[in-house]
Amino acid sequence: MTEKKKIILFCLFAFLFISIFGSISHFFYDWSNNNKFIGFLFPANESTWEHLKLALFPTFAYFFIGSIFFKNPNYLFALFITLLTPMILIPLIFYSYTAFTGNSILFIDILSYFLSVSLACYFCYIIFIHKPLGKTTNVISIIGILIILICYLTFTIYPPKTFLFKNSLSNKYGLI
Repeated sequence: MTEKKKIILFCLFAFLFISIFGSISHFFYDWSNNNKFIGFLFPANESTWEHLKLALFPTFAYFFIGSIFFKNPNYLFALFITLLTPMILIPLIFYSYTAFTGNSILFIDILSYFLSVSLACYFCYIIFIHKPLGKTTNVISIIGILIILICYLTFTIYPPKTFLFKNSLSNKYGLI
């Protein structure tokens, strides 16, 4: 199998895994009877911030497993961009359309999730086919990945009192 086919398959399966596992993970916190450990990894409330976890843990899991079978010099940068893309696009789409509609529309919310994951996987593909980006890019990627992890863990416990972190159902913040 050619390297390009391996990259295409990796990115296609990334989209499928992240999309399906992320969609199902929406319910893990409730199913676990509000287990705090599960709340660190998966959405613990109905805030926009917590819903970004739909892509976070599945992306980490896929890339961790994928690193065993697939090697690419731009792997860390691809992971960083695959994590960052939904973090930017989901709130951008959500707050843009709700500014016009005045409320959220479940179909558009779901569509924005799949769109952001598909674009993240497309960017991943572009990064993989690019020539090696070098050690500086890997160091920046590691720092970015660590910042994302620290933010998710910290803001799950100590969410800022802003609209991004507010549970739309209870008007509370953080773990239930």
